[in-house]
Amino acid sequence: MAGLIGLAGCGSTSARSPGEAHSPAPATTAPSATSPAPSTATPKPTVAPSVQPGGPAQVCSQAGTYLTAVRTGEHSGYDRVVFQFSGTLPGYTVERVQAVYSDPKGTPIPLAGQSYLRVVFHGTSAVCPQPLHQTYTGPTVLTPYYPQLLTISAAGDFEGVLSFGIGLAAQGGYHVFTLTSPDRLVIDVSHVALGKFPGIWDITSWPQYWATQYSWLNGHQPWLSSPSFVVQVWAGGYGSGSVVRQVSANTFKVTKPDGKTFTVTGVRPVSVPGPWVITKIA
Repeated sequence: MAGLIGLAGCGSTSARSPGEAHSPAPATTAPSATSPAPSTATPKPTVAPSVQPGGPAQVCSQAGTYLTAVRTGEHSGYDRVVFQFSGTLPGYTVERVQAVYSDPKGTPIPLAGQSYLRVVFHGTSAVCPQPLHQTYTGPTVLTPYYPQLLTISAAGDFEGVLSFGIGLAAQGGYHVFTLTSPDRLVIDVSHVALGKFPGIWDITSWPQYWATQYSWLNGHQPWLSSPSFVVQVWAGGYGSGSVVRQVSANTFKVTKPDGKTFTVTGVRPVSVPGPWVITKIA
């Protein structure tokens, strides 16, 4: 991936189970650290795989450091993602970015949310060369849709550089630290209050919105970002006989075939491109 930042110093923490709740110490930037038609149902989180058993020799017969597991968890006040490795923990960088790009292609990685972290591991892989097999066999994309942690997506595994993108609900604090036995990198992201979801029709909750946004980013139902199209669908779709007239950027007058008139207002509830939702019908 172009633009990877270099390695920095070594960090350690007391051993703690990845699922054990604790109060993170969020920072507005990650510590520079290194070490060796929208659905109406709330989506179910993608479940991360369990840890593969055995030591480094059972993960890969060829010496090296390999990714074995990626796990997530929701806690009081924060969400957590854990990257686990065989052997020693590789060097790493964690930074807030405007977008995450694939390595080596350089194409944007779709991530739900409106704030993003890029995680890069140096001198490691998720593939054992001899015999050739995956050391991490879980999904390449996790979509837990927690309050803050929304998406974790693989962004590249190329020439000893392993990278991921993390999509967050908002720009909040995050805390990075390491654990041993086994070696893990842990990222805790603090919950950020988003307020009540403004949508009242079709998309009516934040988890539903994030799932719809992620689908939209992957090319599904592109019309969801068009206010006039969304209002037309609400009115019964094209060919229904309803007349939709735009009054302002986010307000429309709708006259239905029976002569009834409605004022429909909406908003794009995030600071990045995404679906437009109806917030008021009068």
